Amino acid sequence: MHFQGGAVFMTLVTNIISLLQIAASEPVQYCRDGANSQQIDFCMGMLMHHNDSTSSHDLYLTMSVTRPDSTSHGWTAIGLGEVMEGALMFIVYGDPLSSEQPIVSIRKSIGHKQPTLVTREDMNGADLRVMRADWHTSTSSPGSAVAMVSLVCYSCHLWPGTPISAASTSQPWMWAWNSKQEFSVFTYDAHLKMHAHHAGKGGWGNFYVDMSRSVNNWHNPPSFPPIRPGVHALGVSESPGLSAAYGMEWLRHNPVLHLHGIVMGIVFLILFPMGVLAIRSGRTAAFKYHWVLQLVASGLAGIGFILGLMLERKIDTFHQALGISIIACLSVQGILGWRHHMVFLRLRHRTWLSHSHIWLGRFMMVGGWSNLITGLVLRGYSGLCIAVMGFVVGSEAVGLTTWMAWIRVKAARAEQANKLHTSGHRDNTAQYFALGGDEDDDDISSTGQLQDEEARPMMEKSEKS
Repeated sequence: MHFQGGAVFMTLVTNIISLLQIAASEPVQYCRDGANSQQIDFCMGMLMHHNDSTSSHDLYLTMSVTRPDSTSHGWTAIGLGEVMEGALMFIVYGDPLSSEQPIVSIRKSIGHKQPTLVTREDMNGADLRVMRADWHTSTSSPGSAVAMVSLVCYSCHLWPGTPISAASTSQPWMWAWNSKQEFSVFTYDAHLKMHAHHAGKGGWGNFYVDMSRSVNNWHNPPSFPPIRPGVHALGVSESPGLSAAYGMEWLRHNPVLHLHGIVMGIVFLILFPMGVLAIRSGRTAAFKYHWVLQLVASGLAGIGFILGLMLERKIDTFHQALGISIIACLSVQGILGWRHHMVFLRLRHRTWLSHSHIWLGRFMMVGGWSNLITGLVLRGYSGLCIAVMGFVVGSEAVGLTTWMAWIRVKAARAEQANKLHTSGHRDNTAQYFALGGDEDDDDISSTGQLQDEEARPMMEKSEKS
């Protein structure tokens, strides 16, 4: 009797714990209500269900898309992923006034290009089914139509693109839309015109979902999550959670893309600017520091270029064309720098080689900075990321320009003071800057003054010689 009572008690406790788990988990929701301001208007509700038979998690998604004035123009999409590359996208379009259901096109994309239909092979063992797609009259906006979509992604963690984890507290999602495209025919593989470029209130954006919050462990399959009126965001943020786990997840997704960006950022934000600072420092070993830094930077730029080719070998963007031009200029720049140095050791003043080397370097720096920004735009990073990069690039450009201007002013003042205090020693000065009688005596290791002289800004050296 006591045994039976204990069994009943344990069963009751187990059921209570299960109910508490269900109560603690709830669907997440994210909405953008922009119909009245001619912006994107959609809502998504989502939950993850632990499937006992497969020991994996299934994703249940409900999505509503509002069409002002029941227009048939445009498309609306949400997807799992921070950028188009590797994202699993759900794209809705159609004519609310027709007798046809809205189209729910499931697509993927390689790079920032036209998304293509997902095949069963693409799913890598996951299974995605659209359970509902129909039009309804909007209750909040007279004359408008709402597409209601329900779908389930079984074993969604098997998707080979962007990592999808039920344990993630900051799973990246994206949204995009086009409000003007006119379709000649509504098919699942219809060609889609591009969304607007601007993030936020433009044509695309990101949001980050706490997937772990929505996990449902009930034995039976759940109902699809409802869209709750008046709820803008529940378990969702518009900025990513900053953690080491998120950083590793970001790097693991398309590592070639991220390594390409990291390497090029190091080259053009750190190494090349350090090379400029080195040659202008006026130190005896300035030239040595300069060529070592530039050589390392050029080698890394070559590696970054190869990584870029691995991403996409078809050349059809401004970012790619500018990048190839910069890489092509590297070898020319190296030859110009070497010839400038050799000629400078003999003539002790700048020639056309010197000015070509200086100005080509400046154009390469500006081009590299520009390509850091265009790369972020091309891969669909948020406006905040692009703004931060623009600020860093602008600050570095202003800082380098200001520092070099200060060096010129300082050098001009030193030259003026030198003229006032050494006017009686011109013969000795001329003798110091005279060439040796033997060409073999030009070895730079015999005198550090030549390196120092080359590293300093030119101060009308022709007058001194």
